[in-house]
Amino acid sequence: MYHIIANPVAGQGLSLTKHLPQLVAMFDKYNLEHTHHITQKANHAYELAKQLCQKYQEYQECPRTGIIGIGGDGTIQEIVAGMVDASPTGTKLPLPLGVFPGGSGNDFAMAIEGGKKSLKKKIKKGILVEGFVDRIYKQNLRTVDLITANGEAYLVAGNIGIDARIVHDALKLKAKFGGQAYLVAAYKSIINHKNIPMTLLIDGKTIKKEFTLVAICNNNTYGGGLPIAPSAKYDDGKITLCMVDGMSRLKLGVLFPSLLLKKHVHLKAINFIDCEEVEITIPSETLCLDGNLSPQEGILHFKILPQVLDVFA
Repeated sequence: MYHIIANPVAGQGLSLTKHLPQLVAMFDKYNLEHTHHITQKANHAYELAKQLCQKYQEYQECPRTGIIGIGGDGTIQEIVAGMVDASPTGTKLPLPLGVFPGGSGNDFAMAIEGGKKSLKKKIKKGILVEGFVDRIYKQNLRTVDLITANGEAYLVAGNIGIDARIVHDALKLKAKFGGQAYLVAAYKSIINHKNIPMTLLIDGKTIKKEFTLVAICNNNTYGGGLPIAPSAKYDDGKITLCMVDGMSRLKLGVLFPSLLLKKHVHLKAINFIDCEEVEITIPSETLCLDGNLSPQEGILHFKILPQVLDVFA
């Protein structure tokens, strides 16, 4: 039995009105037994995934079983967090996951589908849905890593600093500015920018300074295709840290265009480190995990969970 978890507000409602009916029809075509669950509130996807993993701890005896998430990275983050919390620490999760791109940010789906251009091409040609279900039918699986932030699992990237503030402000501005909300929020964040004092403990080495942004990455892009950490891989057993030193408002005007062009890797103010664990001590700030926001203060412990999740790919 495949359990489809759909976020009805993802992708301006298309998850429910378009993607779910298409997937249901294709599952029927392939004679794959399925059911679907519509999320009703925040963290409902987490609750559903946790319950399903608890139910299917004996997955080895049920090869035609899995969770299919329809939504953006935020929906998928809730699902993997629930799956991890239902399973013994560090063990491989009992169910595979299918990530169907149905949100405004689909960075992990982009990576699995071969990149942003490849994903757009499949959508344009109308071959995404059948190809997605075909790999489920054929049980094409790839084992990937997850990262936990104080025990909460995520799949793409965590970030602290200006990017998290932009996401926070954009959510408030969406009703007024629609698709332009992120641009307005970015402008507002640059105008009101303040660097954040942080202490990082990485493999026994302490770094203490002000940062504009620290991203703790499992994927090479976030935010809908921004190449924040080009060297990051979701299956290499490593966290890739992207650390942006404290910048002035003027230099921030250079950071964003360089990020779009993947030129930021050459800036002296930006450093990358691969590690398995990192502790970050922060003042009262917003933590963003795959687009999901939470207020945090004190020590944040990030840890890689290598090779724990099978995804259809």
